[in-house]
Amino acid sequence: MNPFSETLQGLGLNEKEGALYIAFLELGEVRIAKAGARAGLKRPTAYLVVQSLEKKGFVTHTTRGAKHYFSAVHPQKLVTEAELRVREIKGLAPQLEALLYDAGEKPRFSFYEGRELLDKAYDDWFISKGEGLFIGTLEISAEIFPRTFQKYQHMIFSKDFCVRELLADTEEGRKHAERSRSEFHDLRFIPKEHTPFEVDIGIHGKRVLITSVKKEFFTVRIESPEISHAFRVMFEMMWQSALR
Repeated sequence: MNPFSETLQGLGLNEKEGALYIAFLELGEVRIAKAGARAGLKRPTAYLVVQSLEKKGFVTHTTRGAKHYFSAVHPQKLVTEAELRVREIKGLAPQLEALLYDAGEKPRFSFYEGRELLDKAYDDWFISKGEGLFIGTLEISAEIFPRTFQKYQHMIFSKDFCVRELLADTEEGRKHAERSRSEFHDLRFIPKEHTPFEVDIGIHGKRVLITSVKKEFFTVRIESPEISHAFRVMFEMMWQSALR
């Protein structure tokens, strides 16, 4: 597996697409057969994969005579196009949000089942201002929300986006607190007599996310001002008695 596999998957490429894109980066402009061999793909598979890469904007091709030559799009161009899409989405977001909340204040429920979908439950956490509250065990949370934790590490905390965490009192949790504690990111610990804490709870805005990791992996996401307020009250009670 190439070392960029996980990052390329985050850009929407599967393992074969990622391998072929890397091959084109390394070889320059070449025929499909040569790049496919470099990527460890059979020729019929390489032809199908390169068509997908071209549709997604990762490769381009030129024709000389009756022969087709393919080359990888420069990575910086991908960055520029991604930034452009982000600006376009930001411009459209207010209109889309108006549609989303047009249904009023009725509770909205979403269910995410399976480890591969759990991170999606937290996607909008990183685009909304406000205070985020977490309750859980660091080791468990980091394992079941790998991409969420990657995003989390790049967040810039401020008065507009701050976080408080209640974690199980473990060695790794204490190390995490030493690395992370700041003016806008505070952490406290659940006394050991009340652990292990095997449910992950997130509270942000009108949303409450409850994740079970004991036997089956699933997240229930609830959007309700009343339910969110109730969980905030419970969090504050736990926060007052938590260990520093």
